[in-house]
Amino acid sequence: MNPLDVLFGPALYGIVFLYAPFMSFRAINTPSPDDDKQWLTFWVSFSAVQAAESMLEITHLSDIIPFYLEIKFALVILLLAGGASKLYDVVVSPVFSLLESKFSEDDLKMLDENPSGFIKQHGARAYEKAKESAISLKGKATKKINEMKKKKDT
Repeated sequence: MNPLDVLFGPALYGIVFLYAPFMSFRAINTPSPDDDKQWLTFWVSFSAVQAAESMLEITHLSDIIPFYLEIKFALVILLLAGGASKLYDVVVSPVFSLLESKFSEDDLKMLDENPSGFIKQHGARAYEKAKESAISLKGKATKKINEMKKKKDT
């Protein structure tokens, strides 16, 4: 464990679980839609970062990245300082636009009006595909990490 983790861990927790929700609450209670968009963009971008982080942790790649927590802290600060909008424009929006294009208008309407019906219709198949991909990716990553650790030890 990096000694700086003692500093960055609680600071990151405070930012993500106290500051950002409080500022989101304040934005909702103002008449301006601009701050609502800023905080919604932050949360969508932060969720995308969390999803990527989950893959790093599942594959144990986070274990071999030096200063991992410090990098995550800097990324959250970057998102708060306007980077969320850029990440949204460059990554999140194109990915979700592509995903959205894969569904019919009827399916999208069902997703809006009846999310549980949408999940019942599409969820099991998507879950199985995601599960198979994650298992395959984890196996490949574990093998690669073990190879890297052996090289490091020799």
